[in-house]
Amino acid sequence: MKILVISDIHANLRALQAVLDFHSDADEIWCLGDIVEYGPCPSECVDLVRQNCHHVVKGNHDVSYASAESSSVDNIWAREREPTDVAWLLNLPLSLTVTCDGFSNYLVHATPQDSLRGILWPNDEPAKFADALQIAATDRVFCGHTHMAFICEKDGRCLTNTGTVGQPRDGDYRAQCVVIDNGEIQFERVDYDIEALRLDYSRSSLPDDVKKDWFRYTMQGVVDRHGLQLGPFSVR
Repeated sequence: MKILVISDIHANLRALQAVLDFHSDADEIWCLGDIVEYGPCPSECVDLVRQNCHHVVKGNHDVSYASAESSSVDNIWAREREPTDVAWLLNLPLSLTVTCDGFSNYLVHATPQDSLRGILWPNDEPAKFADALQIAATDRVFCGHTHMAFICEKDGRCLTNTGTVGQPRDGDYRAQCVVIDNGEIQFERVDYDIEALRLDYSRSSLPDDVKKDWFRYTMQGVVDRHGLQLGPFSVR
């Protein structure tokens, strides 16, 4: 069985579509949240996830996008939100347990300790990973949130961060994802049409300075926004 695992799309329709097209033969697709905010196409990304993903959990940006008042000056990403998107995002589960190919899998956006905002980095203390695996009580944990792809294995169990489809922070704009092929976990990056993304920003109702800045951030791997964050699967 082939499973595509994606996270942190951040309204980047071009990156999401490229990943789905590249892995059109996937038997199942799992999404770990943060479908919206930052990018120019939130509703389109919600539609694609709803149409294609078999299991979806809620991310912190999904909550902030869906909860904000449309008139709020503090949430510019909510300007084009659709009521049906809001209801669907708010009703997503915080975590799911899925059994496949003989493995039990815990799906969560951030960490089992804190499903929306918890942080785990590759060099964290082993005790944090042991705690995460104990709380999940599964063979495997799949998460996102930090936008840094990595895998930590302990006593035959593992925690895998899939990285980010829409907003890498290591200088490489290409979409990150994970493929589970007959139980084997593989990390991949998928190229997409960055010029089409620029046009998506230009057509959106976001403020002009936001369009310009976030397209540049994405094209450069969001490095000048968040700083260079190299992970184990970054291209150096």
